[in-house]
Amino acid sequence: MSNHPEREVTIRNERGLISTAPPPERALLAQLILPTPASKNTLADAYGDESDDADSLDSLEELEGLAEAAGVQVVDKLTQKRSAPDSATLFGKGKVEELKQRVSYEAIEVVIVDCDLTPAQGRNLEKEFKCRVIDRTELILDIFARRAQTKQAKMQVELAQLRYQLPRLKRMWSHLERQGGTIGLRGPGETQLEIDKSLARGRISLLEKQLSTIRQQKNIEQAGRREFDLGALVGYTNVGKSALLNALSRPTGRGVLEADMLFATLGATTRRVELGGGRETLLSDTVGLVRRLPHHLVESFHSTLAEVEFADYLLFVASGADDELEDKLRAVRSVLDELNVRDKPSLLVLNQADKLTPERRDDLERRYPEAVFTSALTGAGLDILRERIFRLLDDSAETIALELPAERQQTGRVLSQIARHGRILKQDFATTDDGHTIICVEARLAKRWWEFAEVGAFMKKPSSIA
Repeated sequence: MSNHPEREVTIRNERGLISTAPPPERALLAQLILPTPASKNTLADAYGDESDDADSLDSLEELEGLAEAAGVQVVDKLTQKRSAPDSATLFGKGKVEELKQRVSYEAIEVVIVDCDLTPAQGRNLEKEFKCRVIDRTELILDIFARRAQTKQAKMQVELAQLRYQLPRLKRMWSHLERQGGTIGLRGPGETQLEIDKSLARGRISLLEKQLSTIRQQKNIEQAGRREFDLGALVGYTNVGKSALLNALSRPTGRGVLEADMLFATLGATTRRVELGGGRETLLSDTVGLVRRLPHHLVESFHSTLAEVEFADYLLFVASGADDELEDKLRAVRSVLDELNVRDKPSLLVLNQADKLTPERRDDLERRYPEAVFTSALTGAGLDILRERIFRLLDDSAETIALELPAERQQTGRVLSQIARHGRILKQDFATTDDGHTIICVEARLAKRWWEFAEVGAFMKKPSSIA
């Protein structure tokens, strides 16, 4: 007779009807808490740098959110503090035994570990627990696989999964290990393992080539978009970036998916946003980020994250109501460092301002005096954000003086382009010595638009006027 709780047999959906969907997997979360490493590149550093209970609790809560996003039921959670991870099982022998008992008693089907496991550690833990064991990276890859809708996103997820699984294929063939591998005794398991590795490498090579082609196509698309300034929304997953883009691009923009879920957006979506005064910008929504985003994903989603590389400016979006605001901003900056795109004009946007108490808002305004407070739900702060984007772009412009012939059709086109990409400061009519009427214009326009706006032939001189 089993000593663990019986699983509920009858499952009903939200309407009270018996559900035909399979019950969610029962999961146990396991976390190893290590001291902050004294220096980089230590063994402990490879497993994360949570140095206190509060940080570890935040990480475990986030893991629970990720697990729920993957559709599993979190039944139990266990943690252990150690000075260093065990090279064979990550956890100490006593904790492994305790986990083993919990797995049996709670009828656990999958153990999720809040760090990356080596292939040997994963294999050893599965032998002990007699159930699947996955790490944080595998969990995130699973969520990405569930969320991927476009062909490009599916290819990127597959590439990340293959890169991660390639050194772990032996673990998947562990049931054939007893056939041996000594000379003269090579069994079909090892032969199949070599075939699988060869197939995986071939598939990785093919996906890399296909994604490289997609990236080249995106470069061409970006070149076509250079009629407008391009901004990118970057931030932690599930902070309202898509909702903010929808709110800014209404009523002309087609809505993008808004959902209270992790990684609702896996592809880049671009919309046109009116800033006022005839000026417009393109704004791209990008994939949300998390702490310790797997390097495989950063590499595989490079063509999606390329929107950030091409951007003229960045909007760092965070939830003002989030107690982990600073930690999540730090995680976002860390990923952007990998892409070498930190040195761009940027604004901090604290979204979900409608959820803030007056005391919380006062505190945030003191800590982040340059931040823009917005609410995609109520529309509060959106006009201020448009104005700040306008000013951000204007800061990169130079003041130029032009003399345009009033009777030419080209003059109207030049003035229109200056208004679209810059700002006209002054406009007067004058008469030349030979009696022709000219328009004397003083404007602010970034150098990258001079050729596009065809102003070079009419420029008098750069001006120092602010």
